Amino acid sequence: MRKISYNFLFVIGLMLTLGMTSAFGFGNDKNKRPKNTGTLTVKTTPVAYAVKIDGVYKGMSGTDTPAEFYLEPGIHKLEIEFPNGKVYTKDVEIVKDRKNCICLRYIEETLKRPCPYDVSVSAPERVLEGDLITFAAFNSVTGSTTPLNYRWTVSPDTVRVTSGLGTSAITVDTNGMGGQRITAELDVTDDVYGATCFQKNSVPTEVERKPVISANQCDNFESRAFDDDKARFDNCVLQLQGNPDAQLYIIIYQGTDRISMTSNTYDKLSKRTLDYLVKTRGVDPRRISIVKGSSNRLKTSYEIWFVPPGAPLPVPQ
Repeated sequence: MRKISYNFLFVIGLMLTLGMTSAFGFGNDKNKRPKNTGTLTVKTTPVAYAVKIDGVYKGMSGTDTPAEFYLEPGIHKLEIEFPNGKVYTKDVEIVKDRKNCICLRYIEETLKRPCPYDVSVSAPERVLEGDLITFAAFNSVTGSTTPLNYRWTVSPDTVRVTSGLGTSAITVDTNGMGGQRITAELDVTDDVYGATCFQKNSVPTEVERKPVISANQCDNFESRAFDDDKARFDNCVLQLQGNPDAQLYIIIYQGTDRISMTSNTYDKLSKRTLDYLVKTRGVDPRRISIVKGSSNRLKTSYEIWFVPPGAPLPVPQ
């Protein structure tokens, strides 16, 4: 982060760093976060401060570890109360299954400058691909009433700014930006002191690639007697119980021998399989998909897969 200062009068400054993150299945709070909510985390340094959400006190911010607040999707008003009556306020959008991180740092310093504004810009050092980043600017000059003009430039050019252009904070989307660096540059002027107090600040954020999510094969076998097939299904159902978010994806490959074309056809086995899994094993039918594979095998065969949220579906061979 870069900050420009000039000498003239004493001021006390507040420098804020903040960032927003969100992603489906990437957070580490999925085991304790209520369903159909998003996560707002608030971290302040060097000490904790009071946090209000929609006008209601919700607790203190975190210092070493961010404090977490689980909120319904939508726009929520965030207020963080700093010393000397300073309050940071921002309308924050909460998205289901995405994390929104607000990081703030309070710094008091005595400087001399002729300018009625001294703006710093900050953001998280790194986020995960798919998260949202908020780049924020704050005027550290106490009591300044000078209206400021905020001109943001974001690179690379492919980054999409979702909100905030022309204001003191912008939010950008990191989808498709894994493994790259996003840099926000801010030019600040006013209509009075612009010629002498023009300031330019920039801050980078590294975007880490999202983890690769893939389907896992539970079993692959030729259909014989259906009682034998059921034993293979039972093993996969037991494993499915340990993967509560996964879908059961079953591919049936129609065989070409006599038994496959009469007793073990796709239509017969798909119905038998679904009835057994739902009625006998109690699997939620919404978690089961049965599809037809190619017909280039001698005997009718099964592939059984676990597909976690966000993973691509297996492709029949």
